[in-house]
Amino acid sequence: MENQQIKQKVEQKISILIDEFRATPDKFLTEEDVRAYLYHLLLADFNDLKQTEDGKQSIPIHCEVRWYGQSRNLKYRSDIVIIDISTLRVSDENFKLPSKGYGFNKPLVIIEIKLRRKIGDSDNVFLTKIRLDCDKLTELRSEIDGDFESYLIIFDKKNNLNLELKNTEKPKEYYAYPYIQENSI
Repeated sequence: MENQQIKQKVEQKISILIDEFRATPDKFLTEEDVRAYLYHLLLADFNDLKQTEDGKQSIPIHCEVRWYGQSRNLKYRSDIVIIDISTLRVSDENFKLPSKGYGFNKPLVIIEIKLRRKIGDSDNVFLTKIRLDCDKLTELRSEIDGDFESYLIIFDKKNNLNLELKNTEKPKEYYAYPYIQENSI
């Protein structure tokens, strides 16, 4: 699958997730619920078993992927990552980072998700968490080779912060809050 096709499929699933959140926000109680639902949606397109670099079998989509980068000092985890399976190694006995237990050289998509509940963080705390994820994606881009897509998807049940998101190509940012339904007489 070409990068443009991957991007279109991912953005289509993100759009479905945002529509679902807006229609029924209380379907998602935790950030993990949001991540699981998006993972479920993405599995329709990214569930084909393919051969890894070391001859094993895996799929391209994974959650809670740990990064070390070229400096081997990164301590980040990403919510959802789609990788090029042909660069994945899962059985190399010479891993320099044994706690990770796998390695790959080519991410295709990195997705970070933030959810604020109705009784959640203050606006300032939530904005700080969003900035930290933006910084994480920026650092990953500088530490990891390749032309991959990155997304920051922000769900806010508490209120509409009226965020002015960066109009940047990478990471592409989405901000969703529930539709405000007015009582009609």
